[in-house]
Amino acid sequence: MKKVMFSVFLLFVEVVSIQAKSWKVGPSSVVGMDFASINAAMESESVAAGDTLYLDQFYNENADQTVTKAVVIIGTGYDTSLTDEQVVARLTSKLFLKNNNATIKSVCLSEVFFSAGDCVLDRCYTSNLFVNSTTAGMNYVRSCYVNGRISGYSSTNCSQMDIQNCIIDNNDSYYYNAAGNCVTPIHNIYYLTKSVIKNNIIKKIYNTNSASYRDCYCLSNINNSEISNNLVYGYNSYSTSYYSRDINSNVYDSGSGNTIDHNIFSGTANLSYFPNNKTGWRDQWNSLFVCKGNFSDYYKLNTEAGDNPAVGYANDGGDCGVHGGMFGCPSGGRPQYIPYFSKVVVGSRTENGKLPVRVSVKIQDE
Repeated sequence: MKKVMFSVFLLFVEVVSIQAKSWKVGPSSVVGMDFASINAAMESESVAAGDTLYLDQFYNENADQTVTKAVVIIGTGYDTSLTDEQVVARLTSKLFLKNNNATIKSVCLSEVFFSAGDCVLDRCYTSNLFVNSTTAGMNYVRSCYVNGRISGYSSTNCSQMDIQNCIIDNNDSYYYNAAGNCVTPIHNIYYLTKSVIKNNIIKKIYNTNSASYRDCYCLSNINNSEISNNLVYGYNSYSTSYYSRDINSNVYDSGSGNTIDHNIFSGTANLSYFPNNKTGWRDQWNSLFVCKGNFSDYYKLNTEAGDNPAVGYANDGGDCGVHGGMFGCPSGGRPQYIPYFSKVVVGSRTENGKLPVRVSVKIQDE
């Protein structure tokens, strides 16, 4: 038996306005593509605000792409283990969002830069998210896996973001900028104001006693924001003096203007101004989760044995973490209600003059 790889855009139904159109973006070698790249679609006069761009599963782009129109871009998820083909639409360079109301769904990304406002990043995988404009406005990050950091513009020009049901997992304590200079410290989420950070898992583990690198936190330089229903694990394992790195004092001091409510922290931060939180869960952190599967599946709450402090603890009566709240984090980032081939097998010989083909089709319904 042998596998045959298909690239398809079918079996889905869109309900759009009369004016809106759909376009297919992918390699020229794939039949039926309208554009070879996002940039090419943005340069076309045929593509207008409100249109949808569907990325082919074999779209693998290594040049920077810039979204300059209020379009919706839909990829194929990011967990290759979900399909027999193990191929997903992928951008390996930078994505710049330079138009208000752009939406990116289910794309495997590298780095995203917000230059506009009211943009949505939904069900995506990426390494880093940055706001690179002082006038960007509020942007929305939903149900994403961020294997890096989320940063507003600067410490003096904080940005607005609504971050919900995301996994932000970054264990770095330093990085090199474009000029080749070592920049420290590096936090998971920082430089935000008037923002929402809700129902996320935020994790940082590192080991250093260097004065330049050791003060790295899951949450830092955030003010006048809502921080609720998160599971936060920040740990510098070098010495007891620097163990707890969940939340910086500039986030929980009395003048921060933040609302910090119903979170579970691994360490023992001084949250005297915010008593409705649970602390000291470092040694029991893994007991909170099922610890099986990939990405968000790994962080489903364990309800099989004992009392899980995250179950029912959210301020809305639901669960803390990425599977509670309004935007529960789905498996693999697959776009909702768009069927896909999970397995295609073609027989090695004919039977009664016919070639047997077995096709397994699945749909992401959550």
